[in-house]
Formats: sequence, C-alpha cells, structure tokens
Amino acid sequence: MSVRKDIVDGLSYSFRTKGLIYTKILGWIDLGHARGADMKRLKKVLYEEKGRKFFPKLNEWYFPVDYYQEMAYSIKNTDLNIWGGIHSPLMVRSCLSDEMKKRVALTIMMKIAWRFEAFQDSSLINWKTDSGFSGEDLVSDLVGFYRVFGSDIDVLMLAQPARLTYALSLWDHYGPIGSFKNHGFRPLLFPKPCPPKKSLPRFGSLPSWLDYIRPLGDLSNKYISNRYLNVPVKDFFADKNRLNGELYTSLRKGFEFRDKPEMPSHFNYHSHHPAPPDYFHIGGDNPVPIW
Repeated sequence: MSVRKDIVDGLSYSFRTKGLIYTKILGWIDLGHARGADMKRLKKVLYEEKGRKFFPKLNEWYFPVDYYQEMAYSIKNTDLNIWGGIHSPLMVRSCLSDEMKKRVALTIMMKIAWRFEAFQDSSLINWKTDSGFSGEDLVSDLVGFYRVFGSDIDVLMLAQPARLTYALSLWDHYGPIGSFKNHGFRPLLFPKPCPPKKSLPRFGSLPSWLDYIRPLGDLSNKYISNRYLNVPVKDFFADKNRLNGELYTSLRKGFEFRDKPEMPSHFNYHSHHPAPPDYFHIGGDNPVPIW
C-alpha cells in the first residue's frame, strides 16, 4: 500500500530500491516492483536450466521453474514476518532461443502478477490494504521486466520522471493511487490539474520501448507447462492458457525479499490438482458409460 510519504524525487530512482515516483509517460511507478528482483530470479533459472530432464511422452527436455510474488506482515515485538503470496510451479522447455525465453518470462510474470493482485484485492486482504490492482502495480512490474530482460535502454529515464514537488501536487489533488484500480498493463496517467475544471485520470498507451517483447498467446504449445509431481502436465486445467497459481504462506525472519530463485519454505492453501479424466464421456453432447 503506497502512502504519501513514500513519494520521492523522480530523478533519484537510479539509487533507490523502494519508493513511489511519478512519470509523465507511465504514471505512478512503484520502485519496489520496478527494480525487477523477481525477474532477476526468473532469468537466472531460465538460463541455467538446472534439473532438466527428458520426458518421453512429450518427446522434449524440460526443467522446473518456480516463480512467486509475495507480500509480508510483521509480527509485533519479534523479528518474524508472515509472508503470503502466489507460487507458480512450472516446467519450461529446454534449449529455447534467447528471444523465446524472454517471451516465456513475460508470460509467466503477467499471468502470475495479475493473480497476485487479485489475491491482494480479495476480501482476505483488502480490508487491510488497497494494494490490490493499485494503479501503479502492474505497470511497475512491466518496467521491472524490461529492466532485466530488455535492451540496455533506461526505461525509467525515457518515462520522464517528475520532480518531487510535481508528484506531491498530483497526489494532493487526486488522492492515493490505491483508490484508482488498474487491471491491465497500460499506464494510468494523471493530467496536471487545471482549476476550476475537475481533472480525471486516463489510460495511456504503452510506448514502443516497453512493448517490443510479446507474451505467448497460446500455452497449448510445448514451450511452457504447469507442473505436478515434477512432471509437465499440459491439461492441468480445462483452460489450456491458464498457469497454476498456488496461494501460500511462509514464516521467516527479516523483511528483505529473497533474491534466491528457490521457493522458500512455505505452506500451500488448497493446492490445485490436474483435472481427472471424464470416463463417462466419449463424444457428442450426451455422457455415455464406457462399459
């Protein structure tokens, strides 16, 4: 949840790992999301390909990938924190090209980031925070992706970061960014107020330097798969384009986000399982017993 005191001068972004800045091209940006720590973990896994194995049924080599996004609540009078988030156990095809690995990474991030925001926006969490689908979150995730997987272009500088006084004036006029919801990866822009007219935020378009890598449009291919019992499962859900997102909690010391690619020790809530085969249906509209 972003508050007014989180706002920092936009020109100071290069040496900050947290804070909130306003940019004229991409709107509000959360530097915690935009630093791309989760993308660095994912990139390490995708390019090392540890644990790859050949699966005869698919006639392909795959390696395991664990991607997660999480948030923390501190326990008073202790150095312990309760972490909660979304974990996606996946299998990715080995020996993909550099360009395809970038598309796979973007696909994973976009689908699980949306699932994480939905978790924060659920009744379990939203009584405590307005972070779920807060106007800056998904766009900031996209910035973090391009800072890790993109070219050497400084995307935050191209976004035209604003000075502190200008950012504060927007916050004071429009109110907290968490009250404006953004369910997509398009920037939410806040025009400079022009009294006596009442200004309203509007959606902008992604610039070309933040839109040249495209996610996979069809997950029924062999590039990426859900994982169950360390085996790739292509028909995990009825929707072939759905990636598994497991809700979990973890109890850990400290408040720093992990930079290790391995999934931390955790407890899953209501884990998903592959859909069982329908033994009563052969074809057509009417179920027919097979015996």
